[in-house]
Formats: sequence, C-alpha cells, structure tokens
Amino acid sequence: MRPVPGVPGAPAALAAVLGLLGWGLAGCGEATTGELSAAALADEVAALYPAAGRARVDVRCDGPLAGEVGASQECRVAVRRDVVTVRATVTGETDEGPTFETVPVVPADEVARTVLAALTDDEYVVGEVVCEAELPGVVGASVACRAAPPDGDRRTRVEATVERVDGLQVRIRYRLVG
Repeated sequence: MRPVPGVPGAPAALAAVLGLLGWGLAGCGEATTGELSAAALADEVAALYPAAGRARVDVRCDGPLAGEVGASQECRVAVRRDVVTVRATVTGETDEGPTFETVPVVPADEVARTVLAALTDDEYVVGEVVCEAELPGVVGASVACRAAPPDGDRRTRVEATVERVDGLQVRIRYRLVG
C-alpha cells in the first residue's frame, strides 16, 4: 500500500460514486401564490425525482419556499433506505408563483467517506479524511479536504470535485494537491 504523499502534483485517482439513486436532475416548479408551502414543494420535488419500478418516493421539506429570486429550501428525498438532500432555489417568478431549480447536496462527512474509500481503493494508507464543507451536485463544483495517515502525522490536501450528476447520483473524483 502507498502512503498518502505530501507533495503537490500527486496523481489523480478514480472517481467514487455517491448514492444509489439515479433519476431526473433539475426542474422548475410553479405555485399559485408568492411562496410554495412545504407540502406543495415536497410534491413538486417528488415529481422531479420519480422512483423506478414500485419504489415509493418520500419527500419532506424543511419549510416553505419563499417567492424571492435566490431563496432556497432543503428537502430530503427518500427511496427505500437511500436519503438524499436536495436544495431547491428560486430562479424566477411568474404570475403563478416562483420557478425553481433543484440540486442534490452531498454533506461534508459523506464527501469525506467517499474520498477515504477512493484513496483506500487506490492503495493509499489513510486514517482520516475531513472536508471543509458540503458539495453541491453541480458538475465542476469542488470542496477542499485533508487526508491524514493513521498515525496522524502529515496531512495532505485533497480536492473533491463533482465529475457527473445523474438525477440524485453524484459522481465525485479526487485530486491530491499537496
């Protein structure tokens, strides 16, 4: 097994797949008032991510989606045991209400687990990976992480980047940056 190198320019590694869900990616919703209630938002988000076969999609949103451009709200989309957070963001307004786009959001701890698994698969000796922030499921979005060997000595900077998004499935690749 190779130790995690502490030098810039270390080789990039294979991508890791996060999540088992793979449905429609983004969409727009419309309402009849200036804001969408949490229940109406959940219904619209569920329509954007239909389940395959007889699986049931359960969506729960944190609250209503305000009818202001840039306003956002998070919803949990669950199919069987898989749960993915989706952020709905208002992109415009019509006479019928706000239009919005959705994006899956990968929590920082899940990004760290994915990078740790990919590093381990590539035969690096890693004890821990910590990422600074969540990673929005947008191709090209990235977050800084730090990897450390089991003894905790030198930490290596790692960049996790979204390579591909297919519905709720987010494919992440990593690059050692120092």
